[in-house]
Amino acid sequence: MTVYSGHWLRGRCFRQGKVRLFMKKIYLAIIFVLGTLCVFLALDSFGIFNFGRILPDDRFFAHAVQREEAVNRHPAWRIAVLGSYTDQSYISEVAQGIGRIALLLNIDGGISGKPVEITYVEPQEDSYATRLATQKLCEQPDLAYLIGPVSTSRLREVRTLCQYYALPALAPFSPLSPELPVLEPDVFGTLYPTRLLFAPLIQRLKEMKCHNLLFISAGTDSYSSVFTNLLTEKLRQDAFFHEIHRIDFIPPANESYFLQPLKRLYGNTDIDAIIFTDTPENLQVFGRVMQELEINLPVFGNDLLAVSTLPHYIRGCGFPLYYVTFEGNILPKEIAERYATLFNRSPGIKEQLGIMGCLLFRDAVSGLKRYDPVKVGEKIKMLSTGYFSDDRHRIELVIREVKPPEKETTSDEK
Repeated sequence: MTVYSGHWLRGRCFRQGKVRLFMKKIYLAIIFVLGTLCVFLALDSFGIFNFGRILPDDRFFAHAVQREEAVNRHPAWRIAVLGSYTDQSYISEVAQGIGRIALLLNIDGGISGKPVEITYVEPQEDSYATRLATQKLCEQPDLAYLIGPVSTSRLREVRTLCQYYALPALAPFSPLSPELPVLEPDVFGTLYPTRLLFAPLIQRLKEMKCHNLLFISAGTDSYSSVFTNLLTEKLRQDAFFHEIHRIDFIPPANESYFLQPLKRLYGNTDIDAIIFTDTPENLQVFGRVMQELEINLPVFGNDLLAVSTLPHYIRGCGFPLYYVTFEGNILPKEIAERYATLFNRSPGIKEQLGIMGCLLFRDAVSGLKRYDPVKVGEKIKMLSTGYFSDDRHRIELVIREVKPPEKETTSDEK
């Protein structure tokens, strides 16, 4: 008979307890890992962890494949033109240029042997209507390309929907705000050369020794706001300019928006010039406030003032006005000559921007054997980004000066 001491028995029991405790921890760890894995797989099946990947990648490429097949099967290139127009001159010029270049392309046999079909869509001037109209277009898989929107304030929703539905698009007449988020992949391009307008404005401000500036801007996602943001960023990098102030308003303008802020700034700062970046209609309202406060500072404007009706809106204003605009020919020489021959006149700059919206699509797809929305979108974006970076498409920038009308003199003659 073997006799074990109590000390030895206690030691053996202790070691066995440690082993059981260790094994229990292992079992618990395995159960925890398996449970976590099950939970992860369950959540993943609902797309919780794939949300970021599904939207930009999986859904994008699913729409891209569908669009590629439908467009290649369709006997024509379907192009939609989307615009929310507050000024009818925009639709009459931009849309007219697009329609006429489509006719010219079809006379030449279309693009890669397929004719061009243009569809015009003009939703009401609000975000919901634009979003609804854009979505209806994007859901048409045989639509090859979207030109628009004309309104800068509608770029945000149009760009997002085009990216989601893999529809290549270009906004020829609306600049893209740098504050918008980066999209990947990005098939949306812009052509409008906003930054080129800054140089002549800055030069004239320096010539007139205007160091302290006041911006009057529409405080929305409008062209006025984008223009002001970009120009302000440029001016702050130049030591010549000392103070830059800003008053934002929500269109349509009302005198109450300007009266107190302008009175306070003018009385407490040394403002040399005012930069007004909105339409003649709103400039007229602002001009009345300047008259009431007896402010006679020079006013500088952007190309929104380059309309034939400008004299009507500023005839009662007593300040000197300068605005920057551009003119000339940005089209390839052969296209400009054929257009002038066919339609007995040269196209205006707004028509040319619409025309280039079609020509960039032509250039993007002509080198591809099959339509691929991703490759087409990337190519259009690349071509539009560098379009004004060389001497082939040089815009003529002009500063227009509008002097205040002289006061009428009374006469006793009958």
